[in-house]
Amino acid sequence: MADRNLTDDEATAKVARAATLFTPWALRAAVTLRIPDLIAEGVTDVGELARRAGAEPNALRRLIRYLVLLEVLRTPAADRVELGELGAVLRRGHAAGLASALDQAEPFARRGDEAISGLPEAVRTGKSVWAGFSGRPFWDDLAADPALDQSFAAAMAAHAAELGPVLATRHDWSSARRVVDVGGGTGHVLAAVLAAHRHLTGTLVDLPDTVSQAGPVLVAAGVADRVDVVGGSFFDPLPDGADVCVLANILHDWPDDDAVAILRRCASALTGTGRVVVVERVLDDVPVAPAEPGQFVASQRDLAMLLLLDAGERTAAEFRALGAAAGLKLTEIVPLVPGQGLFTVTFEVR
Repeated sequence: MADRNLTDDEATAKVARAATLFTPWALRAAVTLRIPDLIAEGVTDVGELARRAGAEPNALRRLIRYLVLLEVLRTPAADRVELGELGAVLRRGHAAGLASALDQAEPFARRGDEAISGLPEAVRTGKSVWAGFSGRPFWDDLAADPALDQSFAAAMAAHAAELGPVLATRHDWSSARRVVDVGGGTGHVLAAVLAAHRHLTGTLVDLPDTVSQAGPVLVAAGVADRVDVVGGSFFDPLPDGADVCVLANILHDWPDDDAVAILRRCASALTGTGRVVVVERVLDDVPVAPAEPGQFVASQRDLAMLLLLDAGERTAAEFRALGAAAGLKLTEIVPLVPGQGLFTVTFEVR
């Protein structure tokens, strides 16, 4: 049954609540001040919480009031506070990874939040706004700012560490022998796949400075003796003999021409029966509301790619077209992490 039509006042209240910037910044303030972590550690007195967080007590009480209304915190008594129903997901170390994405002490989180204010301009032009406020395009900015680059790399490594075990268990690796992780960072995804499937060997490919840091990850997973580490660009020829080329969260960073070029490099590296496994968010062809949580996340990331990189998330039809242009046939799209909108998109040589 369709929802009843909202009254004008109800619609105004709903839009106003969605539009306010106080909610996202209240959450960022809480994370940056470590409020959820301190409460979880047993700091429930507001005065002590202010001292430990380095906050002014009365100002903190005002923030706590708003966070209570958001169901992030609860106040069981005057000047007492505890985590609310939504508070635990803001703790550092939670699997959702929200804390690192919101923490304004992280250079990449802070810079990314600044970029969002450029969304009107990005929509007008269809172009990234990153260079407009940083003075350099995204990748050049990372290369020129070590703190920003380290923060970005840490965020990507944390995501890969969560993704790797899921990909290892939810994708069928039985027919593969050699896996090439293309743009695989410091090796978290490949390490998880090889640790779960002892018959596999692997090759990790990424820029030299990145893969030079992969050793501890591969050793900790017990797979270093089964991995070749290759420093290089995925726009250059890749090591051949792959049964599977993995592209995890790579193609959404690049416009179509570059994405096709990357897929062609993967196709050239495959054995005759090999496949390319792309891990990406897949947008619905036609958006509907209320949306599944994964589609909401995918749409947000799609806007982020516009702001940062002149790139974006794609629909199934768009992936199919990319594959065809690269000489590949899309054979299946399988949900991987539905709540995050992540799928495996599998291609085979045509």
